[in-house]
Amino acid sequence: MKYSFIKIAILSLFSYLLFISCKDNKTEHPVTSPAAADTPLDKLNLLIQSHPNVDSLYFQRARMYMTKEYYNPAIGDLEKALTIDSTHKPQYYHLLSDAHLMNLESKAALSTLEKALTFFPNDIETILKLAKLNLILKQHMSALGTLDKIFLRDPQNANALYLAGHIFYEMGDTGRAINSYQKAVDNNPELREGWIRLGDVLTELKNPRAIKYYDNAIRMDSSDAKTWHNKAYALNVIGHTKEALNLFKEICVRFPAYEPAFFNLGMLYKQMDSIPQAINHFTISIQIDPAEATSYYQRGLCYQKIGEKLNAKQDFENAIKLNDQFDDARKALNAISR
Repeated sequence: MKYSFIKIAILSLFSYLLFISCKDNKTEHPVTSPAAADTPLDKLNLLIQSHPNVDSLYFQRARMYMTKEYYNPAIGDLEKALTIDSTHKPQYYHLLSDAHLMNLESKAALSTLEKALTFFPNDIETILKLAKLNLILKQHMSALGTLDKIFLRDPQNANALYLAGHIFYEMGDTGRAINSYQKAVDNNPELREGWIRLGDVLTELKNPRAIKYYDNAIRMDSSDAKTWHNKAYALNVIGHTKEALNLFKEICVRFPAYEPAFFNLGMLYKQMDSIPQAINHFTISIQIDPAEATSYYQRGLCYQKIGEKLNAKQDFENAIKLNDQFDDARKALNAISR
Protein backbone atom coordinates (compact mmCIF):
# COMPACT_ATOMS: atom_id res chain seq x y z
CA MET A 1 0.00 0.00 0.00
CA LYS A 2 1.36 3.39 -0.96
CA TYR A 3 0.23 6.70 0.37
CA SER A 4 -0.21 10.03 -1.34
CA PHE A 5 2.99 11.54 0.01
CA ILE A 6 5.36 8.82 1.05
CA LYS A 7 5.16 5.07 1.26
CA ILE A 8 5.21 3.85 4.84
CA ALA A 9 6.11 0.31 5.68
CA ILE A 10 5.13 0.75 9.33
CA LEU A 11 4.65 -2.75 10.67
CA SER A 12 1.01 -3.63 10.71
CA LEU A 13 -0.78 -3.41 14.00
CA PHE A 14 -1.82 -6.97 13.35
CA SER A 15 1.43 -8.37 12.04
CA TYR A 16 1.16 -11.09 14.61
CA LEU A 17 -2.49 -11.82 13.80
CA LEU A 18 -4.08 -13.86 11.07
CA PHE A 19 -4.72 -12.43 7.62
CA ILE A 20 -8.20 -13.54 6.64
CA SER A 21 -9.02 -14.37 3.05
CA CYS A 22 -11.66 -16.47 1.38
CA LYS A 23 -10.22 -19.62 -0.19
CA ASP A 24 -11.63 -22.57 -2.06
CA ASN A 25 -11.45 -25.46 0.35
CA LYS A 26 -11.12 -29.10 -0.54
CA THR A 27 -13.62 -31.02 1.52
CA GLU A 28 -12.22 -34.51 1.09
CA HIS A 29 -9.04 -36.00 2.49
CA PRO A 30 -6.69 -37.21 -0.26
CA VAL A 31 -6.61 -40.98 -0.47
CA THR A 32 -3.12 -42.45 -0.70
CA SER A 33 -2.17 -45.91 -1.86
CA PRO A 34 0.96 -47.52 -0.39
CA ALA A 35 2.69 -47.28 -3.75
CA ALA A 36 2.09 -43.53 -3.97
CA ALA A 37 3.52 -42.37 -0.65
CA ASP A 38 5.87 -39.84 -2.21
CA THR A 39 5.19 -36.68 -0.21
CA PRO A 40 5.14 -35.96 3.53
CA LEU A 41 1.36 -35.68 3.32
CA ASP A 42 1.12 -39.06 1.58
CA LYS A 43 3.25 -40.66 4.26
CA LEU A 44 1.17 -39.08 7.00
CA ASN A 45 -2.02 -40.37 5.37
CA LEU A 46 -0.62 -43.88 5.49
CA LEU A 47 0.39 -43.49 9.12
CA ILE A 48 -3.12 -42.38 10.01
CA GLN A 49 -4.56 -45.35 8.15
CA SER A 50 -2.32 -47.64 10.21
CA HIS A 51 -2.79 -45.79 13.53
CA PRO A 52 -6.26 -44.20 13.44
CA ASN A 53 -6.37 -43.45 17.19
CA VAL A 54 -3.20 -41.36 17.50
CA ASP A 55 -4.36 -37.77 17.99
CA SER A 56 -0.98 -36.19 17.23
CA LEU A 57 -1.05 -37.57 13.67
CA TYR A 58 -4.31 -35.74 12.94
CA PHE A 59 -2.81 -32.57 14.40
CA GLN A 60 0.25 -32.90 12.16
CA ARG A 61 -1.90 -33.42 9.09
CA ALA A 62 -4.10 -30.47 10.02
CA ARG A 63 -1.00 -28.26 10.13
CA MET A 64 -0.07 -29.47 6.65
CA TYR A 65 -3.57 -28.73 5.41
CA MET A 66 -3.37 -25.24 6.89
CA THR A 67 -0.19 -24.49 4.95
CA LYS A 68 -2.02 -25.56 1.78
CA GLU A 69 -5.10 -23.50 2.74
CA TYR A 70 -7.30 -26.61 2.94
CA TYR A 71 -9.27 -25.37 5.91
CA ASN A 72 -12.22 -27.77 5.92
CA PRO A 73 -10.01 -30.90 6.04
CA ALA A 74 -7.89 -29.22 8.73
CA ILE A 75 -11.00 -28.59 10.82
CA GLY A 76 -12.06 -32.21 10.38
CA ASP A 77 -8.67 -33.52 11.50
CA LEU A 78 -8.54 -31.26 14.54
CA GLU A 79 -12.03 -32.22 15.61
CA LYS A 80 -10.98 -35.87 15.28
CA ALA A 81 -7.86 -35.21 17.36
CA LEU A 82 -10.00 -33.59 20.05
CA THR A 83 -12.37 -36.55 20.17
CA ILE A 84 -9.33 -38.65 21.04
CA ASP A 85 -7.80 -36.17 23.54
CA SER A 86 -9.73 -33.03 24.43
CA THR A 87 -8.18 -32.06 27.75
CA HIS A 88 -4.39 -32.14 27.41
CA LYS A 89 -3.51 -30.28 24.20
CA PRO A 90 -4.35 -26.55 24.12
CA GLN A 91 -2.52 -26.26 20.80
CA TYR A 92 -5.23 -28.40 19.19
CA TYR A 93 -7.83 -25.76 20.10
CA HIS A 94 -5.52 -22.96 19.01
CA LEU A 95 -5.08 -24.39 15.52
CA LEU A 96 -8.76 -25.28 15.24
CA SER A 97 -9.66 -21.68 16.06
CA ASP A 98 -7.22 -20.48 13.39
CA ALA A 99 -8.74 -22.86 10.84
CA HIS A 100 -12.26 -21.65 11.59
CA LEU A 101 -11.14 -18.03 11.36
CA MET A 102 -9.38 -18.55 8.04
CA ASN A 103 -12.52 -20.34 6.85
CA LEU A 104 -14.51 -17.17 7.70
CA GLU A 105 -16.22 -18.85 10.66
CA SER A 106 -15.51 -16.30 13.35
CA LYS A 107 -18.18 -17.52 15.79
CA ALA A 108 -16.75 -21.03 15.68
CA ALA A 109 -13.24 -19.64 16.11
CA LEU A 110 -14.32 -17.71 19.18
CA SER A 111 -16.29 -20.56 20.76
CA THR A 112 -13.33 -22.90 20.22
CA LEU A 113 -11.02 -20.69 22.27
CA GLU A 114 -13.65 -20.07 24.92
CA LYS A 115 -14.03 -23.83 25.28
CA ALA A 116 -10.24 -24.19 25.48
CA LEU A 117 -10.19 -21.71 28.33
CA THR A 118 -12.57 -23.88 30.34
CA PHE A 119 -10.03 -26.72 30.13
CA PHE A 120 -6.92 -24.54 30.48
CA PRO A 121 -7.96 -21.50 32.57
CA ASN A 122 -4.38 -20.65 33.55
CA ASP A 123 -2.70 -21.20 30.17
CA ILE A 124 -1.16 -17.87 29.18
CA GLU A 125 -1.02 -18.67 25.46
CA THR A 126 -4.70 -19.60 25.38
CA ILE A 127 -5.66 -16.38 27.16
CA LEU A 128 -3.50 -14.27 24.84
CA LYS A 129 -4.89 -16.00 21.78
CA LEU A 130 -8.46 -15.38 22.89
CA ALA A 131 -7.67 -11.72 23.55
CA LYS A 132 -6.10 -11.41 20.09
CA LEU A 133 -9.21 -12.92 18.53
CA ASN A 134 -11.39 -10.51 20.51
CA LEU A 135 -9.28 -7.73 19.04
CA ILE A 136 -9.61 -9.06 15.48
CA LEU A 137 -13.38 -9.15 15.96
CA LYS A 138 -13.35 -5.57 17.34
CA GLN A 139 -14.53 -6.79 20.75
CA HIS A 140 -12.28 -4.37 22.58
CA MET A 141 -13.81 -4.53 26.04
CA SER A 142 -13.94 -8.33 25.87
CA ALA A 143 -10.28 -8.32 24.86
CA LEU A 144 -9.34 -6.22 27.87
CA GLY A 145 -11.45 -8.43 30.11
CA THR A 146 -9.67 -11.50 28.77
CA LEU A 147 -6.27 -9.94 29.47
CA ASP A 148 -7.34 -9.24 33.04
CA LYS A 149 -7.12 -13.00 33.61
CA ILE A 150 -3.37 -12.57 33.12
CA PHE A 151 -2.96 -9.25 34.92
CA LEU A 152 -4.64 -10.56 38.05
CA ARG A 153 -1.78 -13.03 38.44
CA ASP A 154 1.02 -11.23 36.62
CA PRO A 155 0.51 -7.45 36.27
CA GLN A 156 3.88 -7.07 34.57
CA ASN A 157 3.40 -9.67 31.85
CA ALA A 158 5.10 -8.04 28.84
CA ASN A 159 3.16 -9.90 26.15
CA ALA A 160 -0.17 -9.02 27.73
CA LEU A 161 0.89 -5.37 28.13
CA TYR A 162 1.97 -5.29 24.49
CA LEU A 163 -1.39 -6.66 23.37
CA ALA A 164 -3.20 -4.21 25.64
CA GLY A 165 -1.34 -1.46 23.79
CA HIS A 166 -2.87 -2.66 20.52
CA ILE A 167 -6.34 -2.73 22.06
CA PHE A 168 -6.06 0.81 23.43
CA TYR A 169 -4.69 2.01 20.09
CA GLU A 170 -7.64 0.48 18.24
CA MET A 171 -9.98 2.14 20.72
CA GLY A 172 -8.41 5.51 19.89
CA ASP A 173 -6.73 5.92 23.28
CA THR A 174 -3.22 6.69 22.08
CA GLY A 175 -1.97 7.77 25.48
CA ARG A 176 -2.87 4.49 27.18
CA ALA A 177 -1.53 2.58 24.17
CA ILE A 178 1.86 4.26 24.52
CA ASN A 179 1.81 3.63 28.26
CA SER A 180 1.11 -0.08 27.73
CA TYR A 181 3.81 -0.46 25.09
CA GLN A 182 6.27 1.36 27.35
CA LYS A 183 5.47 -0.93 30.28
CA ALA A 184 5.88 -3.94 28.00
CA VAL A 185 9.42 -2.99 26.97
CA ASP A 186 10.29 -1.89 30.51
CA ASN A 187 9.45 -5.40 31.69
CA ASN A 188 11.03 -7.11 28.69
CA PRO A 189 13.63 -4.92 26.98
CA GLU A 190 14.12 -7.70 24.41
CA LEU A 191 10.56 -7.31 23.15
CA ARG A 192 11.57 -5.88 19.81
CA GLU A 193 8.00 -5.52 18.54
CA GLY A 194 7.26 -3.24 21.47
CA TRP A 195 10.04 -0.81 20.54
CA ILE A 196 8.81 -0.79 16.94
CA ARG A 197 5.22 -0.08 17.93
CA LEU A 198 6.37 2.76 20.19
CA GLY A 199 8.27 4.17 17.24
CA ASP A 200 5.27 3.79 14.94
CA VAL A 201 2.82 5.52 17.28
CA LEU A 202 5.20 8.34 18.17
CA THR A 203 5.89 8.87 14.46
CA GLU A 204 2.17 9.45 13.97
CA LEU A 205 2.42 12.06 16.72
CA LYS A 206 5.52 13.59 15.09
CA ASN A 207 7.44 12.95 18.28
CA PRO A 208 11.26 12.82 17.80
CA ARG A 209 11.54 10.10 20.47
CA ALA A 210 10.40 7.66 17.77
CA ILE A 211 13.97 7.59 16.43
CA LYS A 212 15.36 6.28 19.72
CA TYR A 213 12.82 3.48 19.82
CA TYR A 214 13.59 2.40 16.26
CA ASP A 215 17.29 2.44 17.11
CA ASN A 216 16.62 0.06 19.99
CA ALA A 217 14.86 -2.33 17.62
CA ILE A 218 17.63 -2.03 15.03
CA ARG A 219 20.27 -2.86 17.63
CA MET A 220 18.45 -6.12 18.27
CA ASP A 221 18.14 -6.99 14.59
CA SER A 222 19.84 -4.90 11.94
CA SER A 223 18.68 -7.19 9.13
CA ASP A 224 15.06 -6.00 9.13
CA ALA A 225 14.61 -3.55 6.27
CA LYS A 226 11.18 -2.42 7.46
CA THR A 227 12.50 -1.05 10.74
CA TRP A 228 15.23 0.90 8.97
CA HIS A 229 12.54 2.19 6.62
CA ASN A 230 10.27 3.23 9.46
CA LYS A 231 13.11 5.18 11.01
CA ALA A 232 13.82 6.97 7.74
CA TYR A 233 10.13 7.76 7.34
CA ALA A 234 10.04 9.10 10.90
CA LEU A 235 13.02 11.35 10.23
CA ASN A 236 11.14 12.91 7.34
CA VAL A 237 7.96 13.31 9.40
CA ILE A 238 9.77 15.22 12.15
CA GLY A 239 11.40 17.51 9.58
CA HIS A 240 14.87 15.97 9.23
CA THR A 241 14.53 15.61 5.46
CA LYS A 242 18.24 15.46 4.67
CA GLU A 243 18.84 12.73 7.24
CA ALA A 244 15.83 10.85 5.88
CA LEU A 245 17.19 11.12 2.34
CA ASN A 246 20.60 9.83 3.38
CA LEU A 247 19.09 6.94 5.33
CA PHE A 248 16.86 5.93 2.43
CA LYS A 249 19.97 5.89 0.24
CA GLU A 250 21.70 3.68 2.78
CA ILE A 251 18.72 1.34 2.85
CA CYS A 252 18.80 1.04 -0.95
CA VAL A 253 22.43 -0.08 -0.74
CA ARG A 254 21.92 -2.33 2.26
CA PHE A 255 18.67 -3.87 0.95
CA PRO A 256 18.72 -3.56 -2.86
CA ALA A 257 15.52 -5.61 -3.28
CA TYR A 258 13.52 -3.53 -0.80
CA GLU A 259 11.25 -1.56 -3.10
CA PRO A 260 9.70 0.93 -0.61
CA ALA A 261 13.07 2.61 -0.05
CA PHE A 262 13.46 3.35 -3.77
CA PHE A 263 9.90 4.62 -3.96
CA ASN A 264 10.43 6.94 -1.00
CA LEU A 265 13.67 8.24 -2.40
CA GLY A 266 11.71 9.08 -5.51
CA MET A 267 9.11 10.87 -3.39
CA LEU A 268 11.73 12.90 -1.56
CA TYR A 269 13.51 13.84 -4.79
CA LYS A 270 10.13 14.84 -6.26
CA GLN A 271 9.47 16.98 -3.18
CA MET A 272 12.87 18.63 -3.71
CA ASP A 273 12.13 19.22 -7.43
CA SER A 274 14.97 16.88 -8.39
CA ILE A 275 12.77 15.31 -11.07
CA PRO A 276 15.34 13.25 -13.03
CA GLN A 277 16.50 11.57 -9.80
CA ALA A 278 12.88 10.99 -8.82
CA ILE A 279 12.13 9.33 -12.17
CA ASN A 280 15.19 7.10 -11.82
CA HIS A 281 14.11 5.84 -8.42
CA PHE A 282 10.48 5.34 -9.40
CA THR A 283 11.76 3.32 -12.36
CA ILE A 284 13.78 1.06 -10.04
CA SER A 285 10.73 0.75 -7.80
CA ILE A 286 8.71 -0.42 -10.81
CA GLN A 287 11.40 -2.87 -11.83
CA ILE A 288 11.35 -4.43 -8.37
CA ASP A 289 7.55 -4.47 -8.09
CA PRO A 290 5.86 -3.96 -11.48
CA ALA A 291 2.41 -4.65 -10.02
CA GLU A 292 2.37 -1.56 -7.76
CA ALA A 293 0.15 1.08 -9.36
CA THR A 294 1.30 4.03 -7.26
CA SER A 295 4.86 3.89 -8.61
CA TYR A 296 3.58 4.38 -12.17
CA TYR A 297 1.31 7.20 -11.05
CA GLN A 298 4.10 9.07 -9.26
CA ARG A 299 6.51 8.61 -12.16
CA GLY A 300 3.76 9.83 -14.49
CA LEU A 301 3.43 13.02 -12.44
CA CYS A 302 7.18 13.54 -12.77
CA TYR A 303 7.09 13.03 -16.53
CA GLN A 304 4.18 15.44 -16.73
CA LYS A 305 6.13 18.03 -14.78
CA ILE A 306 8.98 18.04 -17.32
CA GLY A 307 6.63 18.02 -20.30
CA GLU A 308 6.97 14.36 -21.35
CA LYS A 309 3.25 13.90 -21.87
CA LEU A 310 3.41 10.60 -23.77
CA ASN A 311 5.41 8.92 -21.01
CA ALA A 312 3.14 10.44 -18.38
CA LYS A 313 0.03 9.21 -20.21
CA GLN A 314 1.43 5.69 -20.47
CA ASP A 315 2.24 5.62 -16.76
CA PHE A 316 -1.23 6.83 -15.79
CA GLU A 317 -2.76 4.17 -18.05
CA ASN A 318 -0.59 1.48 -16.46
CA ALA A 319 -1.62 2.63 -12.99
CA ILE A 320 -5.30 2.35 -13.93
CA LYS A 321 -4.80 -1.09 -15.47
CA LEU A 322 -3.32 -2.28 -12.20
CA ASN A 323 -5.95 -0.55 -10.07
CA ASP A 324 -9.17 0.43 -11.81
CA GLN A 325 -10.26 2.29 -8.64
CA PHE A 326 -7.26 4.63 -8.79
CA ASP A 327 -9.22 7.89 -9.07
CA ASP A 328 -6.20 10.21 -8.92
CA ALA A 329 -4.56 8.39 -11.83
CA ARG A 330 -7.79 8.54 -13.82
CA LYS A 331 -8.13 12.28 -13.19
CA ALA A 332 -4.52 12.83 -14.21
CA LEU A 333 -5.04 10.81 -17.41
CA ASN A 334 -8.20 12.72 -18.29
CA ALA A 335 -6.45 16.05 -17.71
CA ILE A 336 -3.44 15.17 -19.87
CA SER A 337 -5.61 13.73 -22.66
CA ARG A 338 -7.57 16.93 -23.22
